[in-house]
Amino acid sequence: MKKLLVALLMVPAMARAEFETGNTLYTKMQDQSNGERMYVMGYVTGVFDAYQHISHCLPSNVNVTIGQVTDIARMYLQNNPSIRHKTADVLLRDAFKAIWPCANRPARNPV
Repeated sequence: MKKLLVALLMVPAMARAEFETGNTLYTKMQDQSNGERMYVMGYVTGVFDAYQHISHCLPSNVNVTIGQVTDIARMYLQNNPSIRHKTADVLLRDAFKAIWPCANRPARNPV
């Protein structure tokens, strides 16, 4: 985990999340270089953490991994090419919300 944090700190941060679209994030997901993989994992987990308890809520008995969350994001972007032009944070929020809706909110169709 320390290595991941150090790697993420070395990647230049974007000023606003809206600069990353689903298309650009999906393209980065296809790149197998360590830098892009670390960027994608950092971006996806950042969005996951930012929207936790706002749009999606994990049950107390669920422990997800960074790889699992990244796989969900990749699958959602792969399965929804017609909306990849939207901002990546909104797309990922919707993907996580579909899988782990908060109890007081209606669920949407899963990925």
